[in-house]
Amino acid sequence: MNRVLEACFRYTVGTSIMKWLGFIQNSSTILLVSVIILGCLLIMVIFALMVCRLEKEKKITKSALELSKLTNSIHAGLIHFVPEDACRIDYASRGYYELLGYSKKEAKDNKKNNIIDFVYSKDKETFLEEVRNIEGESINFEVRLVKKDGKIIYCLINGNYSLAKDGAQSVSAVIVDITEQKKMQEMLRMDRERYRIASELSHDVLFEYYVDIDRMVYTEKYSELFGRYPVITDYVKEFFSRKDLVHPDDYGIFLEYCNALTMGKEFITTECRIKDRNNNFIWCQMMGKTIYGEENRPSRVIGKMVNVDYQKRELDSLEYKATRDPLTGVYNKEVTIKKIEKYINGNRSGKHVLMFIDFDDFKKVNDNHGHLLGDRVLTHVISSIHSVFTEGEIIGRIGGDEFAVFIGYIENDKAISRKADTLIKALNTTYVDENCNISISGSVGIATYPEDGIHYEQLIQCADKALYQVKSKGKNSYMLYSSAT
Repeated sequence: MNRVLEACFRYTVGTSIMKWLGFIQNSSTILLVSVIILGCLLIMVIFALMVCRLEKEKKITKSALELSKLTNSIHAGLIHFVPEDACRIDYASRGYYELLGYSKKEAKDNKKNNIIDFVYSKDKETFLEEVRNIEGESINFEVRLVKKDGKIIYCLINGNYSLAKDGAQSVSAVIVDITEQKKMQEMLRMDRERYRIASELSHDVLFEYYVDIDRMVYTEKYSELFGRYPVITDYVKEFFSRKDLVHPDDYGIFLEYCNALTMGKEFITTECRIKDRNNNFIWCQMMGKTIYGEENRPSRVIGKMVNVDYQKRELDSLEYKATRDPLTGVYNKEVTIKKIEKYINGNRSGKHVLMFIDFDDFKKVNDNHGHLLGDRVLTHVISSIHSVFTEGEIIGRIGGDEFAVFIGYIENDKAISRKADTLIKALNTTYVDENCNISISGSVGIATYPEDGIHYEQLIQCADKALYQVKSKGKNSYMLYSSAT
């Protein structure tokens, strides 16, 4: 019995141990597999992190290289320096040294370790004042630097303050060479100064017209000359409200000038009379050049207004003297012929008339009263003739007491007769002064274009023949050439 119980116990215990050992064996396998899997996952995560870190470091390195390449290639310098430590340079890009004609090694060999070592002597004090003024957060000013070859360049320094590792105030800045810009600015300044002086000496009024906003801006000379504010808004739009400032005879000319300003004509020039500060009309010459903006649209017109009143009146006076008879003020013989020929050449169609005038017995006036009084009588009669003809009709002195009147586009013989009757009445006048009364009359010979001739010489010959017939028949009358033959 005991042996049976022992055997059963051994079997039971053995079976349990075997099961337990099997369980342990299975659990170890699972655990081992789990550890292996976790280890693989950990390795993969670590590897992924390493790859990401490498990629990140690679990108950072690439960006740093690109930034370094960029900073060294631009025509400017990047610099980091400490103002309170003699402006010691902590870092400077290759572009900075190239800007000054050095390599980094050359600058070090020349003991140029501070930015102040490169600053032009006359600017050192100002430079130190600027960079040591740390009340603001940034710096921005111009400074002159000295290159390796001794040349001085103008630079713009622009940067910000920051704290260095040791706690000292430092500056990170960009330095750009602006020498060429400064030269251009100086050239422009000199050009403006030269033009300003020239305009003051010549009394020119400079102007700038803004096309888009219709605004005219004159220099102060405008106020001196015209007594009006130099800035005019709605210059063209509101021109009608200011038209009384322009001479009535020049109104159309000035309106064309205004249209040219707005239409963008490249060069603009005109002359007209404008009312000055004393309410007198003076001759002014306006000249302008249009500046174009985007899409070739007119943007501004820059020009000048010149007071040419004196020159214009002098020219008119010289022209008058050159073309007029000094005694009577009518055209002289040469100009009379040229004007008649010019009119005929430009007006081949139509009927034109030439009237040849001779004063009756005018020689007796000179003989009895003297040539001085005779001249006054002659002037009096011509004034009477002027009163019955328009400005467009040509009146000229052909000889001593011989005059011609040319009338363009006359309708018919009846119209000619009416004009001739009017002329005879004007010739029949009396000169009166304190000492005498002198009665005057005249005879007129008439030739017509194109019936009696197509040139002045032909017309004056026919008119002279008609005049001879009038003289032979009692004077103080007129006759057409066709009637005289």
